[in-house]
Amino acid sequence: MSILAASGTAWAQSVQRVQTRIIERAVSRNLDTVFRPKLVINSGATGPVTALALSHDERHLVTGVGNNTLRVWDLWVGREIARLSGHTARITNVAISRDGRRAISVDADRSVKVWNLGALGEVSSLGTHPSPVTGMALAGNDSGVFIASSDGRIRATALQDGKVQWDVPAHAPGVVKLVVAADGRRLVSAGADGAVRVWDAATGKATVEIAWDSPVQSLALSADDKRIAAGNNRGEIALWSMDGTRMATVESKADRILSIAFVGDGGSLVAGGADGSVVQLSPGGESPRVLGKHDAPVSYMVVSADSSFALSASEDGTSRLWSLRGGTHLLTLVSTETGWAVIDAKGRYDGNQQALNGIDWQADSGVANIEDFAETHYQPALLPRTLQNGEIAAAADIPAGVSFPPSVRFLSPASAGGAEARSIVVEVVAEDKGGGVSEVRLYRNGKLLPRDIGQVERQDVDGRAQVKARYQLDLSQGGNVLSATAINNERLESRPQTLTLAEGPRPPGRLHLLTVGVNRYKETRLNLEYARPDARAIRETMGAELQSSHTVAEVVTLEDEKATKESILAALRQFRAVPSDDVVVVYMAGHGVSVGDDWYFISHETLIPRDQRQLSGHALSSAELKAEMEALSADRTLLLLDTCHSGTAVSPLKDYRGMKALRLLARSVGTHVLAATDRQQYAVELEALGHGIFTYTVLSALGGNGDINRDGTVSVTELINFVEGAVPPLSKKYADYAQYPTGYSRGSDFQVSRIVPGK
Repeated sequence: MSILAASGTAWAQSVQRVQTRIIERAVSRNLDTVFRPKLVINSGATGPVTALALSHDERHLVTGVGNNTLRVWDLWVGREIARLSGHTARITNVAISRDGRRAISVDADRSVKVWNLGALGEVSSLGTHPSPVTGMALAGNDSGVFIASSDGRIRATALQDGKVQWDVPAHAPGVVKLVVAADGRRLVSAGADGAVRVWDAATGKATVEIAWDSPVQSLALSADDKRIAAGNNRGEIALWSMDGTRMATVESKADRILSIAFVGDGGSLVAGGADGSVVQLSPGGESPRVLGKHDAPVSYMVVSADSSFALSASEDGTSRLWSLRGGTHLLTLVSTETGWAVIDAKGRYDGNQQALNGIDWQADSGVANIEDFAETHYQPALLPRTLQNGEIAAAADIPAGVSFPPSVRFLSPASAGGAEARSIVVEVVAEDKGGGVSEVRLYRNGKLLPRDIGQVERQDVDGRAQVKARYQLDLSQGGNVLSATAINNERLESRPQTLTLAEGPRPPGRLHLLTVGVNRYKETRLNLEYARPDARAIRETMGAELQSSHTVAEVVTLEDEKATKESILAALRQFRAVPSDDVVVVYMAGHGVSVGDDWYFISHETLIPRDQRQLSGHALSSAELKAEMEALSADRTLLLLDTCHSGTAVSPLKDYRGMKALRLLARSVGTHVLAATDRQQYAVELEALGHGIFTYTVLSALGGNGDINRDGTVSVTELINFVEGAVPPLSKKYADYAQYPTGYSRGSDFQVSRIVPGK
């Protein structure tokens, strides 16, 4: 071999090694670029969904969950509205009366309870059934309940007085399932003995006898009462006419069939299996269509009246909504110990903060809380928007894979510990993990620091972006906890890195209060009755030295003609000089308008155009509010908004969409937001109370009713929890619908009221 050839070979090998290293780095970069997670409930899980019923008007869904509570969902509003307690064992069956006013539930201890779905409470108990209950159905006229038990008997009981109307031995001992015909005159039962029987609902006499060679696990009737379907533990479903004539046997792709439901008059069925599968089947022999799969057995299936949707309940702790037209999984409904969430197949979500804090996207390569995707995937009113085929913003498919957020760490201070100086230098570095670095955020005691106090340096390290942020930071008195996050180009936020510089109680600080109330508008048709009195009541309550938890430093009041956009912004800018140890509270009452996912406060001079998209640049926007709240140096801030839409027939979907901007404001800035933005009246303003319901409830909380832990003070968290729980039943009592305020907290909890004995 010549020297030239040898050197050429060496050069080629050198190039190959370099290329190999480049490829290895690219592969390595590729591996940590994509995050393909699975949804996991990490805290607050309630266990399996053990029972499910859909109201006849398809507005309310009632589920039994593993902590022995019933959960009531309003599908039109798109949220869980009540947690009903009273059972002490696993809830095995639930049914809703045809008029939608009552629900009846049974538990494993054989306790039978009746619930008022209007008042959302227990009405009565029908006592304890003699044997374990395996099936339950309501009479067609809602006058009674049929209960099947493991001893093979069926009992009919009157709801009004609890008297037994008839009681018959229907099957051999074992599981017995029940369903009532739509005409209310007939009852169908099926048992572990393989028998299927039709009964006269009034007398308890059997009119049709059917024998099957397999124990029955599930039972259904078609909407026209012409077909009976029964599922067994071999994955088979048998069909008969109501007179007992065998029509077909359908083989499913599911394991043991635990639940079935007809689609309409019986053109097809949906079935849930012990293996978690949900399938749609045709009696005509077509191949089963697999809609999807739960992670555990499917215990209940129901189908909408128009055959568009199916709902399933599973031992995996979720209820799921399926499109029967598209054959796809649409939504997952989750109830936790203290909250609720709705998540679609792409990962878009809605829910309350208590539930969402415990729900993660988890993979071997990392974990992200569901709220880390808030900017792109949070969708208020996701449930009704899905049911009504409403507009939902496009978003990346999280389970299919998304780019990782940047990593973030503190360069200085390098470790936790006491800081000797009041002013320190803080350096944070964020490194690209495949999705780029769009933004670095630094929080002091939960509050985002103003962007203008940081210096940002961007550089490229080994082909990846690296961002260093340097802050000259004044520390607060008492405890100081710093946390840093970084955002990638897809707006996915990293998990926070936290550094505790000092521990100890914070000083009370001084209160800076801004109240805005607009009764009189330049556009007189917008005039209100209670906005100004509500603002004054808040000022008098929170600004009173005796009741305030803080020394009152200043109170700024803007009413009617003085409450212009520029004057509100000027007042907020005045608060920029407030030191970090002080407290800022902003209360605004008047009209609010949602335009898409944006929200606007209508100040006195603002005219509402026919095309409300033209409000941009004229009305006070949530983006402008966010900028001003972010610019505050004070660590402890609270924004209270009591607003309504100017229209009188606005869709709830539009009302709640505007909540996205306010919720993101709270999350990104690190403040507390409590808002009522509603339709029709001024957030339900009522002469009987002298205030709008929202502010009436806030005042009630500040007066002492919000002191949940009975320590003599009311904190922001207590205030939000009390108002969120108290407003819906109060508004339902005084108005024709329930109002649901939105609360969100990110930042230090702090006291907002001190309870004065005798007041």
